[in-house]
Amino acid sequence: MKYISVILFMLLLPFKIMAQADSTSDTEDIDESDIRENPVIDWNDEDFDITIPSFVKSAQNEIRYNGANWSDLRKAIANASVNPISVVHIGDSHIQADFATSEVRDNLQFDYGNAGRGLITPLKISGTNQPVDYEFSSTQPWDALKFMRQSWSRTMGFTGTSITPANKKSNFLVSTSEREDFNPFSAITVFHQGQFFVTSVTDADGKALPFVAEPSKDYTHIVLTEDVTAARIYFDSAGDLTLFGVNLSGMRPGLFYHTIGNNGATYNTYNKVGTVGQGIQPLSPDLVIISLGTNEAFGTVNKRLITESIDRLVSGIKTHNPEAQILLVTPMECQRIHYTNVKTSKGKRKKSRRTSYTRKKGYKINDNITIVRDAILDYADDKHIAVYDWYSIAGGKNASEKWIANGLFSGDRVHLSHKGYRLQGLLLYQALRNAFTN
Repeated sequence: MKYISVILFMLLLPFKIMAQADSTSDTEDIDESDIRENPVIDWNDEDFDITIPSFVKSAQNEIRYNGANWSDLRKAIANASVNPISVVHIGDSHIQADFATSEVRDNLQFDYGNAGRGLITPLKISGTNQPVDYEFSSTQPWDALKFMRQSWSRTMGFTGTSITPANKKSNFLVSTSEREDFNPFSAITVFHQGQFFVTSVTDADGKALPFVAEPSKDYTHIVLTEDVTAARIYFDSAGDLTLFGVNLSGMRPGLFYHTIGNNGATYNTYNKVGTVGQGIQPLSPDLVIISLGTNEAFGTVNKRLITESIDRLVSGIKTHNPEAQILLVTPMECQRIHYTNVKTSKGKRKKSRRTSYTRKKGYKINDNITIVRDAILDYADDKHIAVYDWYSIAGGKNASEKWIANGLFSGDRVHLSHKGYRLQGLLLYQALRNAFTN
């Protein structure tokens, strides 16, 4: 079995732990951004069976509706062989890497058909980690905004990415990876702001592909005359172009499982973008899943402010997508770095000895997660929105120790291992499948 260490360069939410221990304190918390920016996840190149451990609460692996009516969604799912279904999953670094969500996507598309890879974003061009099942690249230089910066010099896209070509004439390549199952597309929707005039489209070998480009307000829709797994788009711009992402469609029925994931993201950072609901509207979502809350638990936690942030994001999505159902997902328990100050003495004679301290690194459960979880559960119950309580399903309090002992967490104890993410994805798939059919 071969393992490749995949370094995920993550720009998580910058913060400082304000409580610093002085020379007489017993314990001390410090800024954990270093270890959380560069977690190492063991990527297993080979397939393996997923087993559900006994400490996972399988009996609770279900969606709590809170009075939400999913009957229309179920009717749409039942008709997926005629009209495609669109699911949009929004989240943080757990979603950006696409480990768990790829498991959900693969299983749902096996059940309901593969309508296409769906939304892909230029994460690699933006200087961060990108899922392995697609390529988004260019032979030309681009300028990228960082999602977690405090201010942006231009518009940040609803995808959390924003890239601008250095030259007015440029190009980019989009393709579905050869390491995955055959996943062709015949339509490319480019989400952008500013002038975008398509001059030509070729395959990966440079062969010209006939196309029709249909411009719209916030995107340009490109239709090809054949199915391909790679396309290079050549275009002209006026120097005002900003590109946010691309949707790859097979122009066939089935299911789309789009993901929008950004390292360090919180409800509030997506609210700062301000166009998430409007941006996903052309994807015609039937279901929008929101998995956020981990990063909130590493800052100053205020339940009221978290609730207000949840409401702002959910309300924006509902305003522009009134027919879509919403599913909120709680974060599971994780851990944070914890240092203990151990007393030491220097000097040969007892009277001349002076006390000093050395710091011993360890971890402790991040209790703030439960505050965030409660805010999500209470909001969902109050607003009659469906919720998937991943915290409880994963094992509840002290679950992180069991996940760590079973190799399901990565070394930073915030992110899961590849095995752990696949387990999470399988459980979410099972819950969604039951919700779609019951």
